[in-house]
Amino acid sequence: MKIVDLVALSGSGLTLAEIADALDVKRPTAFNLTRTLVAHRYLEKTTRPVRFLLGPGVLEAAEAWRHRATARQFEGLVRFLAAQINATVVLAEPLGGEIVAVHLIETNRPGIVQHSATRRLAPYIHASTLCMLAFWPAAEAGAYESRYPFHEYGAGIWGTEERLRRFLEDARQRGHVAWEAPNSRFLVGVPVYSKEGTLLAAVGVSIAMSRPWSEAEKAGVLRTVVDGVSRLHSGAYTESPATSAARKAPRRA
Repeated sequence: MKIVDLVALSGSGLTLAEIADALDVKRPTAFNLTRTLVAHRYLEKTTRPVRFLLGPGVLEAAEAWRHRATARQFEGLVRFLAAQINATVVLAEPLGGEIVAVHLIETNRPGIVQHSATRRLAPYIHASTLCMLAFWPAAEAGAYESRYPFHEYGAGIWGTEERLRRFLEDARQRGHVAWEAPNSRFLVGVPVYSKEGTLLAAVGVSIAMSRPWSEAEKAGVLRTVVDGVSRLHSGAYTESPATSAARKAPRRA
């Protein structure tokens, strides 16, 4: 950590000799320490001349730290939406290349928020995974699709890759996912962004339809979810359970 501090303060980076001198260690020790930091992307190593600069890992950690206030409200948002809509509600975050259901309320366990850092959502079928695929940067979406090839995981749901591509493009144009899935469920997915515009998570809502729904009913659910997400940056879900959120928004009939 001292090396990271020194490099951050240096401006133009440091040589291995400068790092070793500053830490009062031998060069092989400094070499091993910097190699570890480079491997974990906290430092970058330039050539000709060899210097060490801050790496993207530091910036990503700082970004996550800046967004912690928003992340603390995610559970409150899930509670609020589950109270407004008789639905399964999930807040999914990208963790380690997977899309993970970090906060989840199921209709058969109302009011109980399930927490997990390992509950991976299946690709191409959940509102949250479709939402992440639609709004992720191209490189991240491509890496996810490489891990879960369409012909293995998506063809049985969408038929053709072109159909999925059209759906995702339509979602990008609208700013959300809305889909009547083959299993008689209405799905809504809404991306969650930081104030700076970084995609942090996706909210997914899944509602079992015992009968055909009107477009007005679908629009009402979508409006509730979009409005709920829009209140994140106002601090509406700081209280838990979501008592403050319930006061700030009307209950859907």
